[in-house]
Amino acid sequence: MEKKQSVKEIMNEYNKIKQSGGGGSEKPNPSTYKTPPSERKPQTPTDKTQTPKFKDGGQEEIEKMQKETDPDLLITHEIVKLPSKGMFYQTGLSEVEIEYMTSKDEDLLTTPSLIESGKVIDLLLKRKIKTPNVNIDDLLPGDKSAVILNLRTSSYGPEYHVEVPDPRTGKYIKQKVDLFKLNVNEPSESPDENGHFSVELPKRQKTVKFKLLTSGEEKKTKETADAMKEQYNQEYSEINTTKLKTAIVSIDGKTDRGYINRFVDAMPAWDSTTIKRKMLEVSPGIDLKYTFKASDGFEFEGYLVIGPDFFFPSV
Repeated sequence: MEKKQSVKEIMNEYNKIKQSGGGGSEKPNPSTYKTPPSERKPQTPTDKTQTPKFKDGGQEEIEKMQKETDPDLLITHEIVKLPSKGMFYQTGLSEVEIEYMTSKDEDLLTTPSLIESGKVIDLLLKRKIKTPNVNIDDLLPGDKSAVILNLRTSSYGPEYHVEVPDPRTGKYIKQKVDLFKLNVNEPSESPDENGHFSVELPKRQKTVKFKLLTSGEEKKTKETADAMKEQYNQEYSEINTTKLKTAIVSIDGKTDRGYINRFVDAMPAWDSTTIKRKMLEVSPGIDLKYTFKASDGFEFEGYLVIGPDFFFPSV
């Protein structure tokens, strides 16, 4: 008579088969039983079962694939035409590619330390301008303003709420400005081969050549004027005089910097005003002159002042 196996013996035998690779619906590999576990080699998957190999667990690549295919994860870009049309840059830069603002950029704009230091707009431009090898300090102020204006309108729309004084009463009235109505000032004439302009002084009868200052040069000029005010304990800043000294490159052919500085210090106001008026005429940028309308229909012209809330419309 055949001896019957106990349940325990049956389970032990079943577990041995399972551990050795047998069991299930697939036919076990006989060589698996003959090879000790320590010497067994894992079977190589076929090409059909191969999966893509990603670095660092694949999260970065997966996110990149999703970003490239999901339109909701793409950040929109736009081309901004510069008012200078590239005539003031050696590279001929006439347009820049910018990236639309996101919620992360609002975090930057609300950082108190950056607002207090005055660096917040420059940092924003560095983040948003995507054209290679563009240094914002090398841009003319008018070109820089054009990029800032485009970032504002593309991110929050053209409406900008301001308060301006009514010229009849002096009282401030609330106005809604349409930023799309601002005009672009193009240079009234082209510079010479060196990027300089000429102007005749009515009082001193001299020919002055000057250049347009870049954003970086204007920044340094202001820092120099502020430092002089503090050093000499002055009640006012010589910012306008310092700008003229920096912008003028020659006077009747004389290029000595010491002579130019002394000439500017002694220059009659008529001549000074003539130079500054010519600078405005040839400077490309955004015309901030705007026509406002009071509640009773009275219209008057004024200049739009860009305040700290320019990038923060009321909600």
